[in-house]
Amino acid sequence: FIGISSSILPRKFYFRIPLTTGWITRIDPSLSSAREKFAGAIYCPTDGSGDARMFTRNLAEYCATQLGVTFLYDTEIRDLETSGDRITAALTNKGRIAGNEFVVCLGVFAPRFARKLGVSLPIYPIKGYSVTMPIGDKHQAPTVGGVDEDNLVAYARFGNRMRVTATAEFAGFSKTHKPQDFTHMLRATRELFPQGADFGQPDYWAGLRPMTPDGLPIFGRGKRFANAVMNLGHGHMGWTMSAGSARIVADMVKRTEPAFNPEGMLVKAV
Repeated sequence: FIGISSSILPRKFYFRIPLTTGWITRIDPSLSSAREKFAGAIYCPTDGSGDARMFTRNLAEYCATQLGVTFLYDTEIRDLETSGDRITAALTNKGRIAGNEFVVCLGVFAPRFARKLGVSLPIYPIKGYSVTMPIGDKHQAPTVGGVDEDNLVAYARFGNRMRVTATAEFAGFSKTHKPQDFTHMLRATRELFPQGADFGQPDYWAGLRPMTPDGLPIFGRGKRFANAVMNLGHGHMGWTMSAGSARIVADMVKRTEPAFNPEGMLVKAV
């Protein structure tokens, strides 16, 4: 069973269309060589796919050049300076950074600061893997992002590259990987797209997802400090929920009613 779906950003209308085997290859001809393997598919025309890394880099550049935002890379937060019920500064390896409002978005490392903020965070790192391969003129790469539900492998084309992702592993905070870790996803991808990309030039990657037990993110203010807002626990759906989460957090920082109701996703004070 192939579910042709790669949800990235929700749109105003969302619907799914069941497909027969013949319609699968009409929508994406690159699946023709594997059509006999399909029992059917679900097509989601309102879904999309994209390169989260490129999006983030371009967004950071825009914020820095057009909005005057300052980014401090390779900066470690070592402690917090506080006064009463307010945080006055973050103490880092590059000095003291003062502020009026603080957004806590430390990913898998957030629980280390949780007690300082008076909250308990049920966040644990789950390692995910992806591999990106170049696409040449003679390759028959997918034109629609999709998910192989039988093998739990997702794929998408980004211009002249094809990216495949799969696997969730409990490995602590380790981001190490070896070629054998990608055997399953590459085998499944070759079965779907034998000529889909240059499988001889894989670019391997592994990263940590800040997972919560129910898969929902965490927002809100802690009990101890009134000027700290949480934006945490987005798991493997981080980019999918990034724009909506940013709107919620921006409204909380401004102390206005959030545009999206965060009920059921508010931090629990301890």
